[in-house]
Amino acid sequence: MSSRPDHTLAWMKFDEWISRALEKGATDLYLLPGHKVMCRVNRELQELDPMELDASQTRWVGVCMAEREIDYMQQGYISVVRPINDTHYAEVVLARSGGKVSVTVKFRGGKLPTLEECNVPLAVTRLLNAPNGLIIVAGPHASGKTTTLYVLAQWLNENRALHLCTVEKPRHYLLKPAKSLVQQREVGRDCVSGAAGIDAAMQQDADALVVSEVEDFETLAAVLQAAEKGHLVLVQLHADDPADAVARLLAAAPESMQGQVKRQLAGCLRGIVVQRLAKFADGRTRKAVCDVLGEGARKLVEGGRLDAGAYLARVRDEIGKLESARKITGEEAARLLREVGA
Repeated sequence: MSSRPDHTLAWMKFDEWISRALEKGATDLYLLPGHKVMCRVNRELQELDPMELDASQTRWVGVCMAEREIDYMQQGYISVVRPINDTHYAEVVLARSGGKVSVTVKFRGGKLPTLEECNVPLAVTRLLNAPNGLIIVAGPHASGKTTTLYVLAQWLNENRALHLCTVEKPRHYLLKPAKSLVQQREVGRDCVSGAAGIDAAMQQDADALVVSEVEDFETLAAVLQAAEKGHLVLVQLHADDPADAVARLLAAAPESMQGQVKRQLAGCLRGIVVQRLAKFADGRTRKAVCDVLGEGARKLVEGGRLDAGAYLARVRDEIGKLESARKITGEEAARLLREVGA
């Protein structure tokens, strides 16, 4: 007869798994009952430990992370933030599945790359030097747009003396103050909603805001109001191209407000960055390829078409440069060109 698994073993090895996952460059760690310990590296699942987890072990991790809250998951899950070191922290998400507790760890923070390291065109600094207005950072799922949003925020932090406030859901990186004063607000912890976080920043006289998600009309209205009142606002959107980004913003407004939102957006839009990730020929590196549009993007608000003068940098040109330098393969270049419709 087999002995019962030690219910404390997963908790005892928890810090070790976190350290090993970080060494591998993992973005996520998975502790699921009935499965081995897994992590995600370069978007692919990898085994981290052959130990098969028992439900009592994952539950004990949950108990140690959230104490008695583990029994009262009113939203179906609990999210707990745990510092790892000076630059990294972990978002530990506890949830139930089949009556058992599962644990996932999302790794946040780390060293932010520069514009050059991300391969974001330096032309984007023409947008970032604007005194006010709205800048949209867009891309499809898993295109690296969140990292680019933070890289642009860090450029502002390092190059302009501003009061910089973020409204994040969730927070992905910690910004260390440089030339700017920096405040980072996380929805659900520091403010009840995106709109409330923006309002708090404006009440405290922020110069620039970074908003990671526009999830409702109240947040959109707050974003546009801030941009109109003289603040520089960067927002992230899930969108395939510049026209889709504008359309998604407009779609967040009720029909009765569409006209007003169009007027506001046409007046304050400074530019749009839309990116994809290019897989380099070494099989490990992924970097951005971007379209960067200036104020000519305002034509999209009324359904117009973009001309060449709207672009500060074009994604098709960057793809061609990478292919010519043999940093990406011909097959990867063709895939990217198909995705951007070139």
